[in-house]
Amino acid sequence: MSRMPVTEADFQLQGRVDNYRERLYQLLIALDRLVREELAAVNREKLDGKGTISYEPRPPRWTLAWKTKRRNYEVNLMAFAQGGAWVIHGRMGLDRPFRNLKSVRERDEATLRQEILDQVATDESIL
Repeated sequence: MSRMPVTEADFQLQGRVDNYRERLYQLLIALDRLVREELAAVNREKLDGKGTISYEPRPPRWTLAWKTKRRNYEVNLMAFAQGGAWVIHGRMGLDRPFRNLKSVRERDEATLRQEILDQVATDESIL
């Protein structure tokens, strides 16, 4: 896997953030890895590797884009810093905190994967 494009400047925090900055930076690296792995897996399994994954830093945003029958489609995920966690959003209703806890890792992966699959299925139904 290529080097993570995440930097400390990738998020805007307000108020007293010194206590959270390093933790949020480390969490964003872990979240980036998780999101990229899930997007890559869905790209291989559902889109036969035809999609491309991109990252935008402010706010952190991941996109899996593909083209079918001359139309462009996208899966979009965004994250926002709240307290000591990142909350990840998707267009199908995903709104979950991410704290990179081993105890809920499987649930986080399953929920994220379902959000990605739901977005792909919605776009495929339009095809």
